Amino acid sequence: MKSGLVSSGALCALIVATLLGATSNLYAQYPEDALRLGTPGIGVGARALGMGNAYTGVASDYSAIYWNPAGLAQAQRGEFFMGMSFVGAKDNGTLSSRDELGNVTLLGSATGYSSNSTNLNALGVVYPVPVRRGSLVVAFGYDRRANFGSGVSFSGFNPLSTIIQSWSPNGQLRDSTSLGDYLAYNLYLTNLDSLGMKYKGLFFGKLTQLGTVLESGGLNDYSVSGAMDIAKDLSLGISLTYIGGSYRYDRTYREQDNQHIFAAPNDLKQLTVREFVDGNITGFNAKFGLLYRVPDRFRLGINISPPSTFNIRESFGTDATSEFYTVDQNTQSNLYRVGDKSSNEYDVHTPWVFSAGASVILRDLVLAGDVEYTDWTELEFARANSDLIAANADFKTLFRGTTNLRAGAEYDIRELGVRVRGGFMYNPSPYQGDSSPYDRKYITGGLGILLGESAMLDLAYAHGWWKTHNFNYGADYTVQPVSAIEEDIRTNTFLMTLVYRF
Repeated sequence: MKSGLVSSGALCALIVATLLGATSNLYAQYPEDALRLGTPGIGVGARALGMGNAYTGVASDYSAIYWNPAGLAQAQRGEFFMGMSFVGAKDNGTLSSRDELGNVTLLGSATGYSSNSTNLNALGVVYPVPVRRGSLVVAFGYDRRANFGSGVSFSGFNPLSTIIQSWSPNGQLRDSTSLGDYLAYNLYLTNLDSLGMKYKGLFFGKLTQLGTVLESGGLNDYSVSGAMDIAKDLSLGISLTYIGGSYRYDRTYREQDNQHIFAAPNDLKQLTVREFVDGNITGFNAKFGLLYRVPDRFRLGINISPPSTFNIRESFGTDATSEFYTVDQNTQSNLYRVGDKSSNEYDVHTPWVFSAGASVILRDLVLAGDVEYTDWTELEFARANSDLIAANADFKTLFRGTTNLRAGAEYDIRELGVRVRGGFMYNPSPYQGDSSPYDRKYITGGLGILLGESAMLDLAYAHGWWKTHNFNYGADYTVQPVSAIEEDIRTNTFLMTLVYRF
């Protein structure tokens, strides 16, 4: 039970999740904030992507700095590496309701939302250091670790519940110190005020719900790496990486009484809630790799990534407006607005990642496979407020360990100077109890085209698909029906890499 479209703030997550309705699961949004930082993107290098990112046991170009730094020891010539990526995503979002038994009722038709992102995938240099025996290679450069660009929209008529109920059940104020009561009271959406006096508003469903969620930003790696042979055909490598990036979340959520079901003075025309999160992300990561080679026959690679530490600094805000058809006799108004802005800072520690891969060379054919294990229960918030620290305990029951599987092949058509590639990736959902439709699947393909004796142009394509959902408010459907978005996501990724050896 999660979302690919949720906010990135700690305190903001509390506000949005519990009160304003952008929750992704029963545990608010805190887990998703940490999970986003540890989830890998499309990777580095068109050759790797074309082979389904089964590259831990190949790692024979600059992209080894990302996949397995020990592979750099294979370089016999200097190398200049540059890549560009284009990611197109389509999210078909359908408004739905979940009852106390978890049953899903679709409340509208699917609304498609497309988003595109073009980025520099990698830019780096590999330099072999002259040595008497074995190999010593250094490399440094930039790569795009992850891309956060996405979007979803939805609309439909919900006869069962409203966000107003999650703020003020049955029109009653629950806790005068909570932001939910503050919003309901000041937007004239409660039935009683704190003194038990008649106020305005009692809403129990039967409203049209619609909205749009947009995410942008990403994570960038700035790495220095080195590899050396420590025995015959056995190399050791390390990459040290500074990570910088940003995350932007924008959500507009509306509820409307288009059918004029509610009578004056409770004749709500429209409730609008706008939220944003603008975060700056910095972090550090290291990778340690081993690669054993039987020249021209077999390679076995291991890559270990210790926990990364990220520092998150963000500003966030909420702006809410209620508009009624009838002017209120006491305030001489039919439009009410409240807003709030703040900031926060905290750390996230991501889990260990263990990868192993092998490749077999059969004349002109290369077959490769990878497995990658991550225990997502090791996610952790640090240097944070008490609410976030308390969420660490939830990770143990909400998440699980996952084993990503990757397989690929490359066939060299020597007479044409072309290499043909294909692959498949399967990344299980890190959430406990998720079924296979929520796992991310990718089919990949690619070409390598020789450009003379010193250059190669690599092209790759990947098609991905999976399902997800998120709650617009409430999240705990065991208490009352809640509004959710069922999402069917499709992605198309194009990657181009130019390699020049000198």
